[in-house]
Amino acid sequence: MKDNNDAIRQENKKALPKFIGIMALSLIFGIALGLGLVFLSFGSFVDILAAAGLFFTRKVAGWLLFVFPVVTLAVCLPIYLGAKKQIAAWDGEDETVSSEIETKLSVCIWAVSMELITSFFLMAALISGFVEHVGTELDVGPVMFFGGMAAFLVGGLALSTVFQQKLVDLTKRLYPEKQGSVYDTKFQKKWYQSCDEAERAVIGHCAFKAYQAMCRTCMALWAVFGLGGMFFDWSFLPAMAVCIIWGVGQSVYSWSCLRLSKPGSPSIY
Repeated sequence: MKDNNDAIRQENKKALPKFIGIMALSLIFGIALGLGLVFLSFGSFVDILAAAGLFFTRKVAGWLLFVFPVVTLAVCLPIYLGAKKQIAAWDGEDETVSSEIETKLSVCIWAVSMELITSFFLMAALISGFVEHVGTELDVGPVMFFGGMAAFLVGGLALSTVFQQKLVDLTKRLYPEKQGSVYDTKFQKKWYQSCDEAERAVIGHCAFKAYQAMCRTCMALWAVFGLGGMFFDWSFLPAMAVCIIWGVGQSVYSWSCLRLSKPGSPSIY
């Protein structure tokens, strides 16, 4: 036990200087930024930021709701059709071909997912601009608003969902053992249950990477929104939203670790 304690102390001693250095640099940067914000005049900057936000909600967000689905479809459709053609000609044994097809499908699913997230953001921006300035000379206008909403419902939601269904169905043709429909509310659970141990290990590794990225991103956003609440009219709500996401992710991760580490807990495989 003594040797184990010594090893723990040595590991902590080795890592401590780097940790102190990072914290010191972060503190110095924060102090410098805070002093800069105090001594510099940000009236013009705030006005520029407000004007940019207004221009984005009135002139850009609605059009991008039309553009993003079209661009995503133009990029992903040829990839999807190429993968479909490869599956039709595949002999079922060449792993190089199956790996290439899987890569194409994964890229398409990634692109469609990001398009969906972007559409939600753009729709929120459009609604914000419409509600804030409705009935004034800065009004977004009913044509832009309802046109953007239609583009969101058709392109952002319906088209992305159908395209994801096509991609998942093609993946199931590549791997017949896979189960689940995109339209099923338990799709992710059924899909995970149809994966083998190696695939679940990959999913676990990727999920941990995503968890790490989420924690770091939330910490950075908290700093940004915290400073924004001090020097701009942001209040505490943006920082609170980030902390809610951060807390939910941390709580789910910790609870899952506790549940799965208990004796007699269900196997993750």
